[in-house]
Amino acid sequence: MSVTPYMAHALLPAGTDLTGLGARVARHAGGEVSLRPGDRAGEVAFGGYRFFITLDDGTGEGSELSGLRDVILTVATDDERGQTFGAVLTFGGLSPDPDLDHFNDAALLLDAVEALCPGAVLFDPQSGERI
Repeated sequence: MSVTPYMAHALLPAGTDLTGLGARVARHAGGEVSLRPGDRAGEVAFGGYRFFITLDDGTGEGSELSGLRDVILTVATDDERGQTFGAVLTFGGLSPDPDLDHFNDAALLLDAVEALCPGAVLFDPQSGERI
């Protein structure tokens, strides 16, 4: 079975400033950014290790926002379930990392999402648990 290392979803509350969010998260985490402010997908590099990062606000073709929102809300609090969420930011490693050399880089990305998107619900799709 192949899994994407460090994959995480962040369900973002409605009203979150989505302008250049992927690039802002990457910069806040200290990664090298390949995203431009209007990009909805791109890469973040920490040294030679790369993560993909995508933003889904439900407006693009093939949007998975509704389905992801339903899955992520299964681990949300009752208060969170009563809120409106308007986007999902997803990131994950682009190559295996068997020695966990880039675990801290993934944690920096999670911390950046929490700092820039108060009220985000962070979710690990591989375990099905809240982060």
